[in-house]
Amino acid sequence: MDVYTTEDEQVEAIKKWWKENWLSLVGGVLIGIGILFGGKYWIDTKNYHAAAASMEYEAMVQSMAQNKTLEAETRAASLLGQYADTPYAAFAALSMAKIKTEADDLVAAKSHLRWVLDNSGQEELTQEALIRLARIYLAENNYDDALAQLKLVKSDKHKIVIEELKGDIYVAKGETENARTAYSMALAEMDLSADNTSSRLRNFLQMKIDDLGGSPIPQGEPG
Repeated sequence: MDVYTTEDEQVEAIKKWWKENWLSLVGGVLIGIGILFGGKYWIDTKNYHAAAASMEYEAMVQSMAQNKTLEAETRAASLLGQYADTPYAAFAALSMAKIKTEADDLVAAKSHLRWVLDNSGQEELTQEALIRLARIYLAENNYDDALAQLKLVKSDKHKIVIEELKGDIYVAKGETENARTAYSMALAEMDLSADNTSSRLRNFLQMKIDDLGGSPIPQGEPG
């Protein structure tokens, strides 16, 4: 089971998977439709459209790497407009949500994340958007909505991140026992992980538990 300890690692893993697989997946659909309608021209047009979206996205990433935020936002707007039917639009929305969060524009960040939920249709991207929404709601002290977003995440590979975030929410709510249980469940999930999860993260989780006064044996997921 893959475990990602930061949002950036999660998004990079999603990007890598799409880069390796999405053209073949979409291509199969396009070929099927092309055969049905005899649309070689239609297929060529769609392939050009996808390639153009890829180039626009790569340019947006480069702009972000160079801290050219306005340029990145312009390219993201293009992806969300002209190329909304490609997976790159959802990647752009996630990237813009990150930029807006760092700029403390949480309203805009939530708008971009909801775009992903409403339009991406891809489980990995929607799960990432839900986790990020939960973090924003936590920052806004909207704890019930934060927990509600996490309950919608179905992917087991995010369980460590989810349980730690639940713990943070419960700490903010003053629910010490629930927080301790959530952190303990995150640690237990790390023990079940097949890969070598960061010892730094393990120590950080243990520190959070120690700060709450000990480590109970998890009896089940807090509500």
